[in-house]
Amino acid sequence: MKEFADCIRQSRRLAVLTGAGMSTASGIPDFRSVDGFYSDQRNANVFEIDAFERDPSFYYAFARRFYPLVIQAQPNPAHRILADWEQRGCDVEIATQNIDDLHQRAGSKKVYPIHGAMETSSCRRCGHRCKTRLLETQIMDGKIPRCTCSGVYKPDITFFGEALPEDAWMTSVAAMKQAELVLVLGTSLVVYPAASLPLHRNPTAKMVIVNRDETPMDDEADWVFRQDISEVLSSVDAVMK
Repeated sequence: MKEFADCIRQSRRLAVLTGAGMSTASGIPDFRSVDGFYSDQRNANVFEIDAFERDPSFYYAFARRFYPLVIQAQPNPAHRILADWEQRGCDVEIATQNIDDLHQRAGSKKVYPIHGAMETSSCRRCGHRCKTRLLETQIMDGKIPRCTCSGVYKPDITFFGEALPEDAWMTSVAAMKQAELVLVLGTSLVVYPAASLPLHRNPTAKMVIVNRDETPMDDEADWVFRQDISEVLSSVDAVMK
């Protein structure tokens, strides 16, 4: 742990990739674990854009259960530690696969949501964008939220079959290329193109993976931890202090 802590101290630029495992301690279940959302076959295609276009009620039935978890969630110690490192002078850039805004609420300034964010929604017909919280009553009443033009609102998150937000993606790639240390936290590294981000790292950069399950890049990492993310970051932070 001391070597890991020393590496953080010596790194002027830190790039972080976070996945669903980052937010499980905040009460948001992940998707691919044994007890994750995808363990329920009803949720298997919930984020498929083709399925949404055919019948948005399928997604909104899921959102009725999922949305309250997102809006009620609070940053956990791992979110706060990354924000604290930034406040202490480390240049921390975070590419996140998560659609919550927990990194931002913890205080991190350079956060790139490569799968979009649930905070806003856009009309599929006219493009009007609004805060998703304004649609909350319709969602929780089991209705499909609609625009004044009668178009269906879709959350501004990237469904399978859609392109990633270009700005967030390009900024994330640049962060990986410039970082001296790459942290991969709570992602199985199986969903592409997000999983390819660590491949863009500088050849001299060190890489740390913290995930409860194995990942395809474990053999390339300098350190691999199969522990809780908050526990690992809290331990290394204590050594740094």
